[in-house]
Amino acid sequence: MNFNARTSRTPIMLASTAAMAALLLTGCGQGTDPGAQATASATASEPSQQTENSSGYTVDQDALLQTNDQLSEALGDEYVQGWIKDGQLNVSTTSEEQLSVIEEAGAIGHLVQFSSEELRSAISEIMKWQGKQENPVRTAIHAYTLNPETGGITLSVDKSQLDEVQKLIEAEKPIGEIPVDYKQSGGIMSPAATQ
Repeated sequence: MNFNARTSRTPIMLASTAAMAALLLTGCGQGTDPGAQATASATASEPSQQTENSSGYTVDQDALLQTNDQLSEALGDEYVQGWIKDGQLNVSTTSEEQLSVIEEAGAIGHLVQFSSEELRSAISEIMKWQGKQENPVRTAIHAYTLNPETGGITLSVDKSQLDEVQKLIEAEKPIGEIPVDYKQSGGIMSPAATQ
């Protein structure tokens, strides 16, 4: 697809580019999918994707993705996650010493308590916990994501069961002290919904 051509689909392409950037950032540096690193590199080699943020200035997402990849490599296990907010790259780390490295790269550093590995393990534990529950709680959690801003995880929960799920997780603590945020789910994602 030629991204340089101006068509009526340009706003859709810009929105999909922003969504792709968010998806790429959530997996960078985690070693979970060898294709993810290649995708980020391939994206960076194409003409820069620039979008205008809410402040009105242009953001070069490819440059931010490239910086995120470099920080992921430089920080190693102390890198937790990167995300773009208000046109700036944010990176969370478990090491206070790495905050200066993040800032020197032009990103905003965030110190969090739990590593990416611990957070991904917490998602597995929540899934196991969910599998042991009775319906409707058993089918109420529709998505599990890392929450880079709190250093925990976010659960997308059926709105009719949100209070019950939150109450049970807070009482039983299946993932210990890892912070859990909750949001209403729009339903279970299907492959068609991600395209």
